[in-house]
Amino acid sequence: MATRSTIAKLGKDGIIKAVYCHSDGYLEHNGKVLNEYYKDESKVDKLLEQGDISSLDQNIGEKLPFNDYMLFHEKKQCRFYYRDRGEDLMFNEFESEEEYVEYAGDVANGFIYLYAYGAWYVYDSFAVRCYGEPTRKFVELEEALYENA
Repeated sequence: MATRSTIAKLGKDGIIKAVYCHSDGYLEHNGKVLNEYYKDESKVDKLLEQGDISSLDQNIGEKLPFNDYMLFHEKKQCRFYYRDRGEDLMFNEFESEEEYVEYAGDVANGFIYLYAYGAWYVYDSFAVRCYGEPTRKFVELEEALYENA
């Protein structure tokens, strides 16, 4: 079974553009890859332009035969449904963080990533009690990776 996630960016216009990622969504893989290889805003934009992702890796790469898993692995590149399998280009846009989290909660196994203000954040899916009510929030990805190490 895949560990799904969503990967998104908050735009200057306040719109959140998000894609689904099917595999390895947990912090130790997708979190680490985003934190290490997708720090530059232009690279984040190029990643999201490809639409939904089968598997995330260090490089955006080039079109390859979708089922050649070893070739993707050797080239350390992402597998996209649109570019590599010929499916429709898919991504979602949201007007608020709440809308994004609601959508992502339905598809992402709790691994929700957001690039905003020049840094990566991950949604803390563990409830924190605030005034008796459970609350959840985005935390800096680098901090979450450090705590999880």
